Amino acid sequence: MGSTDRFAILMASDERLIAVDEAAFVLASHFHEDVIVDERLAELDRLASGCGPSLEAVLDHVFTDLGFLGNTCGYYDQNNSFLDAVIDRRLGIPITLSIVLMSVGRRVGREMAGIGMPGHFLTLDRESGIYVDAFDGGQKLDAFGCEQLFTQLHGPGVPWHPSMLSPIGPRGIIRRMLNNLAQVATNENDHRSRIIATRLRSLLPDASIWERAELARAYEASGDFDRASCVLEAVAAEAPPDEAKGFQFAAAQLRALLN
Repeated sequence: MGSTDRFAILMASDERLIAVDEAAFVLASHFHEDVIVDERLAELDRLASGCGPSLEAVLDHVFTDLGFLGNTCGYYDQNNSFLDAVIDRRLGIPITLSIVLMSVGRRVGREMAGIGMPGHFLTLDRESGIYVDAFDGGQKLDAFGCEQLFTQLHGPGVPWHPSMLSPIGPRGIIRRMLNNLAQVATNENDHRSRIIATRLRSLLPDASIWERAELARAYEASGDFDRASCVLEAVAAEAPPDEAKGFQFAAAQLRALLN
């Protein structure tokens, strides 16, 4: 099975059955051809070996014994979003370090969930109700501490709401990773990475028509007007009539550039 087929099938599965570490490795394999997903999963098994089941044991194992750190010097390095590179370098951003933490925890019977707080991904230890900032070396937080962190990052003028601490499932985590990758690639004019990230995001079963249309913009930015127009025509065929006209018009404009 090809990596893209595996990604699509995995993302279409019952979300309760999706292992986020497997999904993250499959994502990474689209960018790093040497990633063998099952071997990387076995490596995570080895990394979790010898770790105790308590929250303190998991935190100590991941951030002290294994030495995972937040990449404060190269935060926008694309490799921070690839789980294979994060494991190899022991460096990452909040979301990928949280995946490492959740993956080790799951292997020793510790149930943890991802928390998609805007601007800074966190992990929730379900048994204790403690939030963990994996980017800050496993710093433990209560709900008020999370609110303080949010205010520190965004400023006092940005309103806080407790719903920002709602757990998100594997599909939401993968979407956020792909959003990060697409944004970094756009900023760096990395057309290949932008196309891969937006194409994978368009395969999510709950992808919006605008997320699917973003793939056309990625192709257009790369100069591939043919593929860009094909994507827009496919989106138009499934869009509501009032929105389909706009996609059809944009596709026609791109087709004109081919003449």
